[in-house]
Amino acid sequence: MVFNSNRYLRFFAILLVIVTTLALGRFSSADEPLFEPDFFAFETGFANAASKQPSDLVRLVDESGFDGVELMGLAKVEPFLPLLKERDLKIHSLYLKLDLDQPEQSVDATWSTVIERYGDDLHYVWFHVSSRQFARSDPSGDDRCVKILRELADQVASKGIKIGIYHHVGDWAEKFSDAVRVARKVDRENVGAVFNLCHYLKISGPDNLEKELKDAFPHVILVSINGADDGHTTSMGWDRLIQPLGQGSFDVARVLGVLKDCGYQGPIGLQGYGVREKPEDFFPRSVEAYKSLLSKVNQAAN
Repeated sequence: MVFNSNRYLRFFAILLVIVTTLALGRFSSADEPLFEPDFFAFETGFANAASKQPSDLVRLVDESGFDGVELMGLAKVEPFLPLLKERDLKIHSLYLKLDLDQPEQSVDATWSTVIERYGDDLHYVWFHVSSRQFARSDPSGDDRCVKILRELADQVASKGIKIGIYHHVGDWAEKFSDAVRVARKVDRENVGAVFNLCHYLKISGPDNLEKELKDAFPHVILVSINGADDGHTTSMGWDRLIQPLGQGSFDVARVLGVLKDCGYQGPIGLQGYGVREKPEDFFPRSVEAYKSLLSKVNQAAN
């Protein structure tokens, strides 16, 4: 047998490259864990579905690749929850109204019954906060809102449910900064602000998004995204501010990058209000766009 030193040198060089690559990949993934929040569909996205039967909608959510749904109202829990659990999907959030003008009955009268019966299978609820007594963004309503939210938060704490303040154009808590301000005053671990991309762009515009979102931590508890156009967004209509993910000129990775950098641990929802396409078409495309955005953000971190 003839000893070929060049052959062995090439062999060990290749082996060294392989070992080094594996080691770097291991340490990279350990130092920079992948950012992969659950992705859920808003009920608003069901508007043009071929069927409105809960079983068909749950199948659509599952086959599109979502991890669960957001539902509008407490009455939706009973028909949807068993179907979702069969497919290992979640009710990621419930969209509910909190009325500051009715402090003795600020939420749906069935609230306590639903929480007692189904609370162990619920994860988040988010409240859009309305009032005629207090003007939009008026801090004079803070004390009343804080008192109500503390009572609700204490009621659901044993169930592990978290409460989000959902800022919404036209409501008392209209701005993202309103939700953050109130969440800080509530001072409960299970209460935080929701960041809604479309409402943020409509009220505040895109210029200070990264700073305002970053400064809101650790009080950001839920997030919603969608495709949207960039530019003078405060003058745009909802048709430009709410599009299927992957459409529009606004770079949604700007939001996801901040969330990753700030250690965001919650799920992310897809707003679908007013989208004219059928969810059978735009749901799967939006999930694929979401995966591409996560890949972009994770690669940038490494």
